[in-house]
Order: sequence, then structure tokens, then C-alpha cells
Amino acid sequence: MVDVGVEKEKTGKLIEIVSSESLDAQKEADAAAIQEAETIEETNKAKEIKKSADGELEEAIPAMKRAEDAVNCLEVKAIQELKALAQPPEACKDVAKAVLILKQGEKKKHDWPTAQKMMNNPAKFIQEIQEFDGNNIEEWRLDMLKPLLAMDFFNFEVMKGKSQAAAFLCSWIVNIVIYNGIYKKVKPLQEAAAAAQALAE
Repeated sequence: MVDVGVEKEKTGKLIEIVSSESLDAQKEADAAAIQEAETIEETNKAKEIKKSADGELEEAIPAMKRAEDAVNCLEVKAIQELKALAQPPEACKDVAKAVLILKQGEKKKHDWPTAQKMMNNPAKFIQEIQEFDGNNIEEWRLDMLKPLLAMDFFNFEVMKGKSQAAAFLCSWIVNIVIYNGIYKKVKPLQEAAAAAQALAE
């Protein structure tokens, strides 16, 4: 009877241990399932955000392409002709002012003599335009450009009747600003997608 009691006690303890381990295993399985579900959800979110960002970025590509095409059409001779004008049309001055706003750090000197100095070396000037960082344009520059961009003449079609160089510079400015606006909207989405993807991994 004593042996039976001992064995019974051992069996009871063993049942308790097995039950406890089974419970722990179930808890771990439940936790793993929850984590997997959360991971799947985060991955899906990341995919959706990335899809949205990619879609909006697609809208920016044509603007950047138009800006690049305008720059590629700039010729040294055309810049020389524009620079040589002692009294250019006011619209040309405004286009040159817009370029100065984008390129120069100084906020005040946007007059024609400063523009002529900027174009002093036409080949170098064209190269600087080609290398301009359209992703990072400070807000103060964009704010200063708004009144110019809103003018009726500030487009390629009107400007080409005044100066070929000014027309292509005008097209570059308009499209680089469009591109920048879309890029700045998309960049946080891209960063959010990358962060979500990192969490999912």
C-alpha cells in the first residue's frame, strides 16, 4: 500500500509537470502566432506604403525628365547671347532671377548684372544647372519663386519668343519645382515604408 501511494504521488506530480509544460507550450505557440500575425500585418502595411510612394514618385519622373530635357537643350552660344544683352526683356530678367534664387545662397542680389556674372562661363553654368540637386530645395527659395512662377509669361511657349536660353531655363525651373514638390511628399512615405519593412524583418 505504501509503494502504491508513493507511485500514485509520483504519477500525480508527473501529471502536474506535463500539464504545466503543455500549458507553457501552448502559451508559447499562442505568442508565436500573435507575433506572426503582427509581422504579416506590418509587412502588408510596408508593402502598401511602398506601393503608394512608388505610385506618387512615378508622377514626379515626367517632371524631372522635362527638366533634364530643357537643360540638355541649353547651348553655350544661346547662353552667351542671353548674357550679352545689356537690356534684356523684363521676362528674361525674371527667369534669370529665378535661376539665381535656386542657385545662389544670397537672398537679395537677383538683379541682371548678378545674373550676367552667374552666366560668365556659359559651359560651367550649364554644367552647374545639370548637376543641380532637385531633391533638396529650401522652402525660402520656393517661397521666393512662387510669385515668378505665377506670372503668365513664365512658361516655355511664351519665353521662346523672347530668348531660346531663357525659354529652356524657364522650363527647367518650372519642372524642377514640380519634381521637388512631389519628391518631398513621397520621401516621408518611402522612409515610413523602410521603417515598417525593418520592423517586419
